[in-house]
This record gives sequence, structure tokens and C-alpha cells, in this order.
Amino acid sequence: MSSGELPKRLAITGLGTFVGGRVAERLLEREPEIEVIALGLHLPHRLEGRVRLHRVDLTEPAADSVLAEILEKERCDALLHAAFRQTPTRDVEGSHELELIGSLHVMNATAAASGMRKLVVASSAQVYGAYPDNPNFLCEDHRLRAHPDSHSMRDRAEMEGLLWLFAERHPQLVVTSLRPCWVAGPTFDDRVVRHFSGRTVTTLLGYDPLMQFLHEEDLLRAVELALRRDAPGPLNLAGDGALPLSTLLRLAGKRSLPLPHPLLYRIDFLNSLRRTGDAPQAFYDYLRFLWVVDTSRARDLLGFQPEYTTKEAWMSFVVSRRLRRYR
Repeated sequence: MSSGELPKRLAITGLGTFVGGRVAERLLEREPEIEVIALGLHLPHRLEGRVRLHRVDLTEPAADSVLAEILEKERCDALLHAAFRQTPTRDVEGSHELELIGSLHVMNATAAASGMRKLVVASSAQVYGAYPDNPNFLCEDHRLRAHPDSHSMRDRAEMEGLLWLFAERHPQLVVTSLRPCWVAGPTFDDRVVRHFSGRTVTTLLGYDPLMQFLHEEDLLRAVELALRRDAPGPLNLAGDGALPLSTLLRLAGKRSLPLPHPLLYRIDFLNSLRRTGDAPQAFYDYLRFLWVVDTSRARDLLGFQPEYTTKEAWMSFVVSRRLRRYR
């Protein structure tokens, strides 16, 4: 596999996630020569008969050797690691085992399997954290300061730290991590989307940060580009432009319910712990402080040019939800 060509045999973890499942579908529909090998415990019904599933639990102690054996047997040349939870759950220990320990097993297997030359990891721009002292644009070399109350982002940031130590030790591999901002579109669903889906949206009194959104189709295109081209290192992804939160809500015809953050964090504390395992600020601080990313590296190394701006990605989500209501 050379730069500009897709892998012939691609392994994917996390086929049940948006990125894992949709990338597999996209490639199978457009690239008849490619073979997709699924690594995990479950396979979506829509992919049955189209990919080969190897049942493996990424959290098992010997998962790395099992994965390496599968990768060699299937003669895979690249792996897309997408086995991350889109929305945090209160199973903090289970998330840690999957997202950190499971990722370590994937790294070890990628290095051990002969013929492997590329590892692409689906990460998140939220690993930078949302803080009042963030620069106007976060570049990939900015220190990762995942929100201390967000267990999933803490694990993701620790995973990325280990990933780059791994990449240094294995220069024969092309290792790429994709860090998208919040994703929006007609079909994408996570906690962020659900927060913005109502007619009235809870916001933080006195705060109106600039925000970015990435359209779901642009996310999938970026993953495909990372599989085609050799672009080692982390890559920020976002639609062009950043808009104030108040502007986004006004464009959507939504009402804002501004609450003082000490009050909101207090009254939502138990409910948030029950739903996500995190205190409320793990989510709401991203609606308080700036965390806008610089995407020039993805443009330069991947040739990634988003087809949708932040505004267009946002409105795509808004219109699609509105249409659902009237069906």
C-alpha cells in the first residue's frame, strides 16, 4: 500500500460505532477490491455477510496476541481503531478498560503483526479540554488537558500520550490520530446532539463561546483520506468558521435557557453522575470556554478540505431533526 492508495485488507475495531460502521459501509460500496475484517464482539446487521468478523474482546489480558494472530492470518496492512464510546456512560471502569487498555492491545498487535504498516485512531478534539486560558486556535502540539471530571476524555488523552510513545518506538508504522470537534449531521447521534435537539437549550449565564462543528460526511471523508495517505501524527478536524453559541441557537430558532453555572452544576450533579458517570461540568464547561482548533495540518498533510462549514453542518443537523418531527 503506497501513499494515495487504500489498504487492500483493512481491519476495523468498533464496527458498532458511527465511524467504524459507516467507514466500512462507505468503502465496501465504493471500493470493490477492498476486504474489511471486523475485530470485536458484535457486528451490525447491515454489515453481516459483507465483512469477516473475528470475535475478540479488546479488554481481555491476551487480546494483543489474539489480535496480532488475526492480523497476520488475514494479511491486513492497516487498522482503523474506532472502538470508543460516543457518549460517556456511568460504567467508568468498563470505559477505562475498553478505551485505554483495549487501545494498548491494539497498538501492541499492530506492531507485532508482520505486514502491518498503518494505524489510524479515531480520537477527539475534546482531549485539549475547554479552559479560559486556551489560545484562540488549538494546534496539535498544544498540551492535552482533558477535563478532569470527564473520565472518557481523561482516558482518551492518556491513550494519545501512549500512542505517540508507541509511534516513536515503531517508526516503520504510519500512526495517525484524528481529533474532530463536535460532529453534526442528519444521522449522527451522541450526547451533544441530544443536548441541542430540544426547542430550548440550557446554556451558561454570561458565557457565549465560539464553537465549531464538523459535518458527519466530512468526518468520514477525513478517515478515508487518512487511510489513503500517509499523514503521521495528530490531525485536528473541523468545519470552516467558528460561530458564537448564541448565533447557532438563533439560526436554529431555538430558545436559550441561561443558568448560572454554580447553580446548574449543583442541581444536575446526581442526574449527571447517574447518566454519564461524570459531574455536569465535564460537559457544560465546553459550553463555557473556548476550544476552537486549528485545522491547517489536516489540510496540508491530508489535503482535507471540509465540504461543509460549521454553519452548514449545524443547519444540516437542525433541519434533519425538524423534518423528523413532521413525519
